[in-house]
This record gives sequence, structure tokens and C-alpha cells, in this order.
Amino acid sequence: MLVNLGLAASSLALSLVAAEAGVRLLTRTSPSLLVADPVVGKRFVRSFASQVYVPECDCEVDLRFNRDGLRGPDRPHAKPPSVKRIALVGDSMVAAVATAEERTLARSLEGRLRVSRPDATWEVMNAGVSSSNTGSELALYREVLSRYSPDLLVLVFWAGNDLADNSLALTRAPRLYFDIDPEGRLRQLPFAFNPSPVVEWLDRSSRLYVWQKTALRQARASLRARRGAVQPVELVFARPEPEAAAHAWAITGALLREFQRETVARGAGLVVVAAAAPAQVYDDLWTELEGRAAREKLPLSRDHPEERLGSLCREAGIPLLALGPAFRDAAPHHDSTRREERLYYEGRFHWNDAGNALAAASVHDFLGNLGGSGRTMAP
Repeated sequence: MLVNLGLAASSLALSLVAAEAGVRLLTRTSPSLLVADPVVGKRFVRSFASQVYVPECDCEVDLRFNRDGLRGPDRPHAKPPSVKRIALVGDSMVAAVATAEERTLARSLEGRLRVSRPDATWEVMNAGVSSSNTGSELALYREVLSRYSPDLLVLVFWAGNDLADNSLALTRAPRLYFDIDPEGRLRQLPFAFNPSPVVEWLDRSSRLYVWQKTALRQARASLRARRGAVQPVELVFARPEPEAAAHAWAITGALLREFQRETVARGAGLVVVAAAAPAQVYDDLWTELEGRAAREKLPLSRDHPEERLGSLCREAGIPLLALGPAFRDAAPHHDSTRREERLYYEGRFHWNDAGNALAAASVHDFLGNLGGSGRTMAP
């Protein structure tokens, strides 16, 4: 029995080694760049710099994350007197790991500010973290970004998934979740996603482990797509709102009010940017979504995310920029299959170079138009 068990274990080990070698030789799988963190929910690997293959753009991208796990260079926590700092906060749309660093929203905005306002030294920090949500971004500001003393926080809310990601009733992933208690107060839920040391090691060291996780995730997404059902992330368009979506909006509003309270307390400004989902820009994607919703008798409104977010921002006293009109103007045929009008990878994922550039121009102009409002540090 012992001999047979030994042979079986040896065969399994050799099979795993062979599979690991096969994945490394036959695929371009990269190590995981994200780490579950009970303090901020999720962050990038700290002090990382390497060329990484990113399937979304089918290219290799030079990625670097600083000592705090933020994309870009290390900066001193103490802000020099001549420096004006903006922290761009958001999820994978802001992190933009499929885009070269110099063409991201953060760097493009920084370049525009340095040209239009040469009276100061501008720094725009890319504080986007893939798969984060508004609650994780609040924790990131409290625990990490506040040490950099940013003059302005630009919070990017992506209609593509941010609403659902704010509610544990709609999504479940390694991020921080908040809820509203019976007295209407915002409270953080216990973090239940601490990976074991073995899983963390596998994420860093095994391409086979990362490959199978990606393959399973893609298989689940393909299965959901074949079912043709409206996904939880698409409830952001539902009007009237189902109970789960209404509760997610209530959580989002409470998080925005807390963001405003904490930035004001630290002497910083806050603006919110509503990043349009591809279905809001391209008619073919919206028609497809409406068809699936009609089968479930779920009424949708294409403008509901901006209208609802606008209402929440007005209640909290936060300036809001909606990117939808600028993105639709930049795609006059509103057809995701036209390559010349694509602002998202494959017409439906994260911003490509053109999308990042358009977002940077829009945010730059918006900050300039705020001018003497006194609510933000505007260029």
C-alpha cells in the first residue's frame, strides 16, 4: 500500500510539474498582480516592476506599482510646498493595466495640467485598484492616500459594475463591503476573504494555478452569457429599482457622504466622475441589453446611472462630471463594431488609449470650469 501510495503521489507531482511547464511554455499567463487585504480590501503587489502580458490588449505592458501598491512611481508622503496633488480613485477602469502608463487617464491628466497651469508642479496619482468598490476606495483614502495629503480626490464611479460591487447582496469578491444599520448609519462588514498563505504563494509562483482560476472565471462568465439573463451589475439601469438595486444605491449614497465628510475634514476637495458603461455609448450593446431585460419584464433606463448618481452627489454637495455625453459625441455612429469609434477594448471592456485620452480631456476641462466655486482645487 505504501509503495502504491508513493507511486501515486509521484505521478501526481510529475503531472503537476508537467502541467506547470506546459502553461509556462504554451500560454502567456502572468502571476497575479492583486492581493486580498483586510485593511483596504484589495491592492496591487507592492514594489513591483515588470513587463506583463495583458490579454485584454493582447500585448505586453510595462507595469510598476509603488511601495503602497499604487500604479506609478514612489512619491514622498510629505507633499512639497510647490506641488499640487490629485488622487484618482477608482477600480480597474482607473488602474488601466492594459494601457501603457504614459497613456492612462492619470498621466494624461497630469500632462494637461502641467501645460495649462505651469504655475505649480502637478502630480496625479493613479489610485485605481482592479475589482475595488467605493467602500474599498474609502478605506484606501483613509489608510493610504491621506498620508500623501492630496489637494483633490477624483472619485471615478463606473456604471459598468460599481453599483453592484458596493453591495454584498449583489456581488461577492475580495473587497470591503459596507451596509446601513437599522439607524441608517454606515457600517463596515467583517472582511471574510483572507486567503491562506498557500493560496498567496500559488498566486505569486504558479502559472498553472493562475491559469486555471482565469479559465474557471471565463467559463462561468460564458455560461451566464449563454443563459441570457440580466446580470447583477446591469441592475444599475433598472428603473423602477428592484429592492436589491435600491439598497445598493442607498449604500453608495452613504459612502459618498462619508467621502465628502472626510475629505473636507482633511482640507481636500472631492469631485465624482460618472464613467459611462459601453451600453450607454453604443446603441447595438444597449439594444442587446434591452432585449434580455424585456424577457424578464425588467424596465431599464439608459440615463438612470447618471441621474441617480447626480441626485446623490447633489445631496452630498459633491460636483459631478458625467462622461456619457462626451463619449457618445466621440462615437457618432454609436456602433461598437466600428473600430474607429472604439473607446473601450473590443468595444465593451476597459477604456483603450482613446478612451483614456478623452476621459483626461473631459476631467481637465471640468476642473477648470469649477474655477472659483471654492469646492475644489481647480486648475
